Amino acid sequence: MNDGDLVGAVDANYWQSFKLLARACGGEVLEREGMLAVSTGLPVAMLNIAFVKRPLADPQASLNEVMSFYDEKRLPFVLRLREGVDPESERAAPALGMPYRDTVPGMALHPVPPPPEPVRGLHIEQLSDSKRLGAYQRVAAEGFGMPVEFVERLMGPAFLKVAGFGSYLGTVDDEPVAVSSVFVDGGVAGVYNVATLESHRRRGIGEAMTWRSVLRGREAGCSVAVLEASELGKPVYERMGFRVVAPYKTFRRRNQE
Repeated sequence: MNDGDLVGAVDANYWQSFKLLARACGGEVLEREGMLAVSTGLPVAMLNIAFVKRPLADPQASLNEVMSFYDEKRLPFVLRLREGVDPESERAAPALGMPYRDTVPGMALHPVPPPPEPVRGLHIEQLSDSKRLGAYQRVAAEGFGMPVEFVERLMGPAFLKVAGFGSYLGTVDDEPVAVSSVFVDGGVAGVYNVATLESHRRRGIGEAMTWRSVLRGREAGCSVAVLEASELGKPVYERMGFRVVAPYKTFRRRNQE
């Protein structure tokens, strides 16, 4: 699999997983030629993402439609496009009041190796029903610094039923301390929602949770694992063998910083 294939794998898994997640929590999706706008309904810009998937025939008109889509819902949002996909859209966004903010590394691991030895004292269980969902939600909320009611809406019971998704809860001495999820689609395992409580960071737990999601993909026959990395997580993922193949430029309105 060459880098072009890996880029396509990162793109496709990212777009599809976000669409399904939004629909599971009662959100909305707008699809146009070359554009995808996803709304979760939550007032958090990073949970409402518009993607430029390929060069737009009329970037200004398309981006104006996207802004109207979110404005009608009174929701903040970010615009995200992979570097080099559409330079015209990169120029149009700041002109419309959405300056460049940062670049999010889209990373890929290929081939998918066997996981390392488990972290001593860490127990990882897959969520099979809603019995442990509350613990997952609380850890995710604290780990991501988000109100728990937002996470409860975003990752409610319907989240567990989305085809291709699997979610994991990590405990130490029976205390929930970490979470992760995976979306398996088209031979690709997308790793999402990796979070560890601050009290248990720098112990290899986040890496172990990531490996558990990767293992789910390996068990399903996936030859590629993909993810979008935070600044905190990127060095961990690089140590695991992931590398940046799809840098996503992010643009955001000035009044939504």
